[in-house]
Amino acid sequence: MNPIEELRAARPAHLGDVPTDERTRRSELAYAMSHDRPTRRRRKPRLAWGLGLAGAAAGVTAVAVLATSTGAGTAPRPPSAAIGSGTPASSTPASSAPVRLSAQQVLLVAATSAERRPPASGRFWHTETFARGLVTTSDGYTMASEQRSEMWVGKNGQWSRGQYLGAEPATPDDRAKWEAAGSPAEVRISMPGKGTRDRRLPLAAGKPYSDHHSGKEVFWLGRNVTLDDLAGLPDDEAGLKAWLLRNYEGKDTESDRPMAEDAWLFQVTAGLITDMPVSAKVRGAAFRMLAALPSVTAVGQVTDGQGRSGTAIAIETESRVSARDADHGILQDRLIIDEAAGVALARESVVVKPGGMQAGLAPGTVWNTATVVRAEWTDSRTS
Repeated sequence: MNPIEELRAARPAHLGDVPTDERTRRSELAYAMSHDRPTRRRRKPRLAWGLGLAGAAAGVTAVAVLATSTGAGTAPRPPSAAIGSGTPASSTPASSAPVRLSAQQVLLVAATSAERRPPASGRFWHTETFARGLVTTSDGYTMASEQRSEMWVGKNGQWSRGQYLGAEPATPDDRAKWEAAGSPAEVRISMPGKGTRDRRLPLAAGKPYSDHHSGKEVFWLGRNVTLDDLAGLPDDEAGLKAWLLRNYEGKDTESDRPMAEDAWLFQVTAGLITDMPVSAKVRGAAFRMLAALPSVTAVGQVTDGQGRSGTAIAIETESRVSARDADHGILQDRLIIDEAAGVALARESVVVKPGGMQAGLAPGTVWNTATVVRAEWTDSRTS
């Protein structure tokens, strides 16, 4: 099958066989030929969902708020682990003149790649994530904090461990302001929607923690779901979309703030793609479903928190903590993917319009990011 036929075959059937302009055909061909084949927080139980990006804006307490978020202005870290079935995610070098693909094209390539991945199995589904985020202190400067966490999910529940890695001024200017304030060992932060009481954020790293939850409902797809629920998900995009929308109530999954259908589907489906143990066909269907959402756009090539190159697709959403918040901003919710490998690398929230928890941050600032270091089946756990 030649590259154009491959992309045509990847197109969701319900989008129809509409004519493609010559510029798009050239872009598709150039792309195909240039790549080788290849908070601890409880709702009911504690749930593994979407790397906690929505939770970073809601239910935020002292250390926990930044333990689930990440920010910009830091040097990338070298890749350190694998994503999916124990196979390292590829990092295809960018060409000297990269072709800019639409979000739909990127996602359809990712869908085809995901469906080609070999099946894998094990006793436990294991994920490891690194998170970094920004918060503005009550004294007006910005701090960045970091967190690492791991999770194992099996028939007998969920095991997790992690560590808050500490915080530091986000930029040289923030460092100067922090030093002028006496270089405090902990800083005060005001949380919108949580009253006037300030919270405290320590700069020093915390102690490692571990936990075990014995319930079976350990994932979140608009409602609590089990491993068996994930195994039974529809593996076509129309069926998967209908299954997910049964849980849509017109609001965010983490709060009562209103959320449009496309944004809700993007949020929930990005979590499914990123860190849930679904089959290759279901993951492919998830990519195809996102490709059909008209509000999803392509950002282009970016670098994730582990220094890996990927392609970001995104949707805009309000940054309200609750429906009652008058002061709110606009965020771009990004999913960074390695489309050639058919896997997700990271989630990011980027400031479009400052407001609320992002007040004082410049448009374009990466407010938080959660990077997938490892997502795979394994037969052992170390927690």
